[in-house]
Amino acid sequence: MIAPRSSLVFLLLLVTVPLATIAGLNRGLIPVALLLIGFALVLAAVDLALGLGRHRDLQFSLPETVGGIRDKRSELKVRTQFSVPRNDAVRLAVIFPDGLEPDREQTTLLLGKSASERLLLIPFVGTSRGSFLIESLYFDWNSPFGFWVYRDRRTVHCEVRIYPNLLLEGKQIAHFLKRGAIGMHAQPQIGRGREFEKLREYERGDGFDEIHWKATAKRRFPVTKVFQLERSKEVYLALDTSRLSARSLPEILATDSPHKTTTHLDRAISTALLFCVAAERQGDRFGFISFSDKVDHLVRARNGSSHFKVCRNLAVSLTSQAVTPDFAEIAATLKQRLKRRSLIVFLTSLDDPVVAEDFVGTAELLSRQHVILAVMIAPPSVQPLFSEGAVQKPDEIYLKLGGHLSWVKLQNLRQLLAQKGVQFHVVASHQLGLRLVSYYMDLKRRQIL
Repeated sequence: MIAPRSSLVFLLLLVTVPLATIAGLNRGLIPVALLLIGFALVLAAVDLALGLGRHRDLQFSLPETVGGIRDKRSELKVRTQFSVPRNDAVRLAVIFPDGLEPDREQTTLLLGKSASERLLLIPFVGTSRGSFLIESLYFDWNSPFGFWVYRDRRTVHCEVRIYPNLLLEGKQIAHFLKRGAIGMHAQPQIGRGREFEKLREYERGDGFDEIHWKATAKRRFPVTKVFQLERSKEVYLALDTSRLSARSLPEILATDSPHKTTTHLDRAISTALLFCVAAERQGDRFGFISFSDKVDHLVRARNGSSHFKVCRNLAVSLTSQAVTPDFAEIAATLKQRLKRRSLIVFLTSLDDPVVAEDFVGTAELLSRQHVILAVMIAPPSVQPLFSEGAVQKPDEIYLKLGGHLSWVKLQNLRQLLAQKGVQFHVVASHQLGLRLVSYYMDLKRRQIL
């Protein structure tokens, strides 16, 4: 695309208007006026031809993937290559999708004869969690005399992954993530352990339930089984991405904007990533499950930094879906694919009576083989009736009564699930990560898994 600049318009006005006026007043000066006007037009045409293909050979390359933290400044590297080095300047504008905000809309790229390649850093901020694609950028340059501007477009491909900001919750569970640090108190284990270690001769005080009867019959003297504490178990975090996960919550990190909100899914994803880090630090293998009306993704339990990156990239790309979870289908899939006894942590919302009833049957079925822990983010209005101060407006009475009734239903659901061997907790949004890791550590300490 070619467009005239204001300098060309000003030149033509400065030349044509006075000369046309003089030629109108004195017809003898018409040839001179036409000659000067023609010279200005020829000069503009020559300038147009000289700058026409000046920078059409520019090639731009972006990295395949760029990572960033939500509400933290990141940088996009744009590498420019040109075949004919020359001293000039090019304006560059990268088209950022919604959710990414650059510091400025356009950047000046300075070219030079000393090198045929330039690296440009474009700062930006990710305002929301997710995966974004940058597919095009625009650039323009001026003609040698500055009368024309030339615009061109390049197609690029760059995936920008904005990860949740785990700063606040990471500080809350920092003491769970320090393994083997000097001055840390050892966490006591309750019980003798359930993992078989070896056989030895019977000693005085050993119980009859510890005797290995087949080995005793073979060796013709009493042989006892020795157990050790479990060091590595499989832990799965199941993340609900159904319709209830799209509800809004106050943003706990929004210090500059107190009215900023997030969603249940975003809070759950941040907690899930911290939970995976805590499980690995405790020596367990962690896996990741996402479900809506069915199991959408299931990543087998492993450990290591590469496995954590796989789970993190999967969690970042999740979006809420306008469906209701089908826990019967989910239970059938988990029973079929998870053969080893594991801890399955459900991050879901059970304040819908239909969903809660469906989950009770599913949890009872899964708890026969696995350890089930369900955690729910407490909605802002769900709380006991007299947990806050006095009522300021009459309308608050009905709001508090409704919140109290919802809280009573959740307490009844907790008791019902406890009878079936399933733990269920309703946790405040700002304490979700801390409470979830605490429940997990308590299960390990009691050797329930």
